[in-house]
Amino acid sequence: MTGNPQYEAFLAAAVERLTTLDPTGVAERAGIEYLPDADAWRFESFGSKLVVRRKDYRVEPPLDMWHHLSILQYLSGADGRKPGERWLGLGKLPNGGLIRGASFDREIDALLARELTTQDTEALRAAAAGLGGTRVEGESADLCADFKFMPLYPLRLSLWLADDEFPASGRVRVNEAVVNCLGVEAVGTVGLLLARMLCDRVGEQQR
Repeated sequence: MTGNPQYEAFLAAAVERLTTLDPTGVAERAGIEYLPDADAWRFESFGSKLVVRRKDYRVEPPLDMWHHLSILQYLSGADGRKPGERWLGLGKLPNGGLIRGASFDREIDALLARELTTQDTEALRAAAAGLGGTRVEGESADLCADFKFMPLYPLRLSLWLADDEFPASGRVRVNEAVVNCLGVEAVGTVGLLLARMLCDRVGEQQR
């Protein structure tokens, strides 16, 4: 138990739904691998190789609890849709994006402004690569890269580094393919996770 009633309720709901679903079908819809002998799913998330065992729905190696929850929520709702060409800001998501999605946009921007103080573009690119990020060319940002929360769930992060006048700023967009798989709260949580993980990676490099 985590002592967080909201988290526990969301986790219980995701696990309850997953227990009713065919594991092979879940794997096909999520673009991941099902291992019958181990009764487990195998995949990558933000550059890390992970396994979820169906006996207890824990993730190995262990993750931040919100990362863990978001993975289970996605597995329970993945619909197999392939990523498309359209990217949506969190504030543009349907069914609550204007309010809660925009709030996540502000949280992400504030986090980057507060914690990403580096002006070292190469360090930032190395940190992004460590999370499985793939650079996107032709953008005006200091860094624009695509990351995979799950194989069929990409996010695009655009980042402007701090300078002598302005703090760092950035935004996360999600691919149109995922808008029906997760609610705004879960999508925003994944975007915030990405921003936090990037800041942590850069901080580790600077120590």
